Amino acid sequence: MKRAFFIILKVLVGLVAFLIIAIGLLFILSRCNPELIQRLFEEEPEYVSFSALPHDRDSMKADFDGIHKIVVENYSLYRQKGISLDSLYDVYSARLRDSVKTNNDYGMMLLEYFADLRCGHACAFFIGEHFGGAEPLYIEDRLFLNQPGDYIRKHGFLDKDEIVAINGKAIPNWMAENIRYHEGSTAEQRALRTASSALTSYTDTLLNITVARGSDTISIPLPLHAKGFPNPNICERKILRDSIGYIAIHTMRNGIVEAFDSLYPSVKSLPYLIVDIRRNGGGNSLNGEKLCEYLLKQEKKHCLYDKTIMPRADAYRGKVFLLIDTRTFSAAESFAIDLWESGEATLVGCPTGGDTGSRPETFQSPAGISFRVATSSPRLSPSGFPLEGRGVPPHYKVAQTVKDFMNGIDTQLEFALGLIQNGKD
Repeated sequence: MKRAFFIILKVLVGLVAFLIIAIGLLFILSRCNPELIQRLFEEEPEYVSFSALPHDRDSMKADFDGIHKIVVENYSLYRQKGISLDSLYDVYSARLRDSVKTNNDYGMMLLEYFADLRCGHACAFFIGEHFGGAEPLYIEDRLFLNQPGDYIRKHGFLDKDEIVAINGKAIPNWMAENIRYHEGSTAEQRALRTASSALTSYTDTLLNITVARGSDTISIPLPLHAKGFPNPNICERKILRDSIGYIAIHTMRNGIVEAFDSLYPSVKSLPYLIVDIRRNGGGNSLNGEKLCEYLLKQEKKHCLYDKTIMPRADAYRGKVFLLIDTRTFSAAESFAIDLWESGEATLVGCPTGGDTGSRPETFQSPAGISFRVATSSPRLSPSGFPLEGRGVPPHYKVAQTVKDFMNGIDTQLEFALGLIQNGKD
């Protein structure tokens, strides 16, 4: 009996020692990299549909009060943005009392509420249940279909159709009406997110789309279905003009470093490399840091954390061109800042989405709605660039043009190729 007691005591002491060491290591880790420690505990947010939202007004009010309380306690940027959270609460409480009658109304109201926080990392996680099978391109304030898939083609749409009206509203009016539902840290980001969602809906199952096709204007009904967009390849490689490497990095989520590493050997000896992150909405900044190790020629302080990025032994030695756009966001944006501040890459395109350093955290409302808000006070990169509220400026500001799009030309990529051909940068 005594021996069993000492064995149990020994096990308990070992467990306590393990916990103390683990907590100590986590503390050290959190000081070195706050994002990593957050991600050790952060679960993927649970998405809910509008049909799962509260149906009665009392439940909606209790849920909204709970959301707003969490926002007041945790949202770190409202003072910088000149937002009165008390006034915001009064506005939406009045709407909840006077005009919100259904769960759909409540869901749309919450989209507006989070958009009014004016931050790319402030949002609720709702399932968009109704899709048109395509994400339009937003070019010169106009909407175009770009290589639409089988579903939308089956309903009569063609590549390069211009969407000129939705449900009878001309696109400028439709954009002005719907931008209030979309979050963003810059006006450009909110507009892009609005345009990109033109053929999706939380509530409608049918959209009446008017397209311009050549000299014709055609109205086409588009039933929306429950299947979302297919997942693209997370990383793609090409060799352009025999000596120019091209790698498109479409995400910073886990798996991207391994995908990049598998393609890297085929481009690392080329004299030029174009890295395209225009469609990259972010993921994990740690993955962006790892990718920087392939592209830096000398060590550099990380733009978000008090640590140094060290180049790999086989890091790329040629000239790097980085394609960026408004869709470039979050962890992709910190990747862009690190390359920009290193002085070792030429940035071509449009300013990025404008939020990478606000340290978003995910919370849950009383009714089980997952939502996210920024929790970090306004910060600057080592070179003094604001990490929220302003997009990373390219060295060469170049936007896609309608004329080039209609002729199958990627304006930004062609500009970068022209810089290489003319021996600039």
